[in-house]
Parts: sequence; C-alpha cells; structure tokens
Amino acid sequence: MVAAARQEREDALVRGLLSGVATFRWLAWTWMVVILAVSREELARPEARAWLAYMLAGAALAVTAGITLLLRRDPARLVTLPLLAVELAVAFGLGVGDQLAYNDVTHAQSLASTWPLAGIFTAGIAFGGPGGLLAGITVGLGSLVGEQFDPDFTWGARIQWMPVVSTLVLYALAGGAAGFAMRKLREAERRISLAQAREEIARTLHDGVLQTLALVQRRTNDQDVARLAYEQERELREFLFGSPTTVSGGGEVGSRLRSAAARFEDRYDGAARVVLAPDLPVLAPAVADALVGAVSEALANAGKHGAAQTVTVFAEPSDDMLFCSVKDDGDGFEPGEVIEGVGLSRSIRGRIGDVGGRVEIDGRAGRGVEVRCWVPV
Repeated sequence: MVAAARQEREDALVRGLLSGVATFRWLAWTWMVVILAVSREELARPEARAWLAYMLAGAALAVTAGITLLLRRDPARLVTLPLLAVELAVAFGLGVGDQLAYNDVTHAQSLASTWPLAGIFTAGIAFGGPGGLLAGITVGLGSLVGEQFDPDFTWGARIQWMPVVSTLVLYALAGGAAGFAMRKLREAERRISLAQAREEIARTLHDGVLQTLALVQRRTNDQDVARLAYEQERELREFLFGSPTTVSGGGEVGSRLRSAAARFEDRYDGAARVVLAPDLPVLAPAVADALVGAVSEALANAGKHGAAQTVTVFAEPSDDMLFCSVKDDGDGFEPGEVIEGVGLSRSIRGRIGDVGGRVEIDGRAGRGVEVRCWVPV
C-alpha cells in the first residue's frame, strides 16, 4: 500500500510537469505564428517556400493539440519513446526546414524558435539527464543540417556558424538540466513519501507499541525485561525517526537530553537509555535549560551517590505540561531518613520551580530513585 501511494504521488508529479510543458508548448507555437506573421514579406518573396513554413507550423500545431488531448486521456503515453520521437522529429524538421523555407532570404528570427524546447523538456522528464541531453543535441543538429542548404554558409565565417552552434548548445543544456531537475524532484518526492509513511505509522504506534515499550522500560524492575524493551523500542524508533544521534523526537530538547545521557555513560561507566515520545513540544529556551539542567543533575546523583548502572530518561507530553523522569537502578534511599542536599533542592527542585514546574522524587533503599519533573509547555 505504501509503495502504491508513493507511485501515485510520483505519477502526479510527472503529470503536473507535463501540464506545465503543455502550456509552454502552446505559448511557443503561438510565438511561431507571430514570427510567421512578422515574416510574411520575406515569405512572399518568389524564391521563398512559404508553403513549407506553413506546413511545418501545421505539423507543430498537430503535435501540440494531440499531446494536449493525450494529457487529459492517457498522460502515461506522453513519456513513451514512440510519441516523443514524433515530437522530436517535427522539432528536427523545423530546424532543417527554416533554411529551406526562406531559401536564402534574410530573416530576423528562425521558424523553430522556442517550440522544440517542449519536446526536449519532455525527454528530460521521461529519460533523465542523458535522455534530455541527447534530445537537445538531436534537435540542435537539425539547425546545423539546415544551414548546409545555404550556399553562402561557410565554417570559416564565425558569424555564420556561431549562432547555429549556440542553438545546439542551448538545446543540449536545456535537456540535460530538465533531466537533472526531474531526478532531484523524484528523489525529493520519494523522501517526502517515505517520511509521511513513517509519520503515519509512528502516529499509530505511538499509542500502541512504542508507548507500551516505553512504559515497560520506565516501570519494570526486571533489568532483562527493561533491556529487551529498550532494544526493541530503539530499533523501531530508529526506523521511524532515524538514527538516535540525530535530532528527531523533541527537537533541541531531545538532542540535549541524549547528550546529558551520553555524559553520564562517559563519567560513570553506566548505561543510559533515552526514551522520547515522537510528539514532544518545543519548549521555551528558559524552560528547556531548566529541564536539561535538572535531568543532568539527576543523572549525576544517580552515578555519584547511587552507584547506578542503568538509568532511563523518559519524556512525553502530559496535558499542557511536559513530563520527564529519570529512573535509576542504584542504591536508592529512604526519603524520611535523608535530608535533601544542594543537588536536589537547588539544582533540581530550584531549576524546575523557577520556570513554574514541579518535581516529585520517589526513592527506596535498594530499589533506586525516580525523579519526576513537569514543566510548562
């Protein structure tokens, strides 16, 4: 189902681009008609072949109208080789026929003008950069071939061959650029589709599997169960949100909480698990600083005073607050027998209280400590 949705989005992207090219094609053909009208005196000269110019313009009109009709009925055919070959053949014919139609009569603007670019753009959309580049070169060669019918043309005169070569280079670059842009658009569309699919799965799992695994880690006293739940939750979250080293759930707060956990592991040789809900809100700078400072102090207490080997940092939205807990498996303490020191009263309670939050500390001798914080969103 995800693959089908991705393909549908990519097809919609191609249809949108082809619609834009179709509009360009009509505008370019209209300009071709303007050129014919402006050049009617040159085409009226006895040596000119006005019938050929009108025939080529008619062929371009037929292609333009036919492609517009197919765009509504069967857009997939527009990026097939046979139909593209027909349009490029007409574009090539316009390049060759320009000199044949005017037959050495001086004229200000070539008959083909910008119309051939539509087919070159389509080739880039259909076959990428190489296809667009090849189409541009092919159409550009039409102008070069047409110049060979000019008896006065010589490669020794730069003023004669330079415009023709410039046209060829322009067409080639346009085709290559169209193909490159199409490849980048497809890559971006696939990334967006994958991200949206992951987001939809994450929203579904957040209330189910992910939330259950997170609660198991926070509430169980069985370290084997907690470790297994952590490993499964981590693998699933990495698939949904990317590597844990990236700033995913929680934005800056999530990244800073992971950094605090990493410092605990470096200093106290323990294991720190960070479990973040994917929909953590963005906190005000002062609130984020207070929360990260309190969590850092709780982690330091767990390693320094509790000799904890494993600590779990858990955070999730809770009504209009952000709930965050730090639970360790250290020595713990009896709240009634221990007087809170500077670390608890100032670094934890003081920080959180200053930003309008609250703190609960649950400790039991031999069963570790859990510091629970609520801060306003």
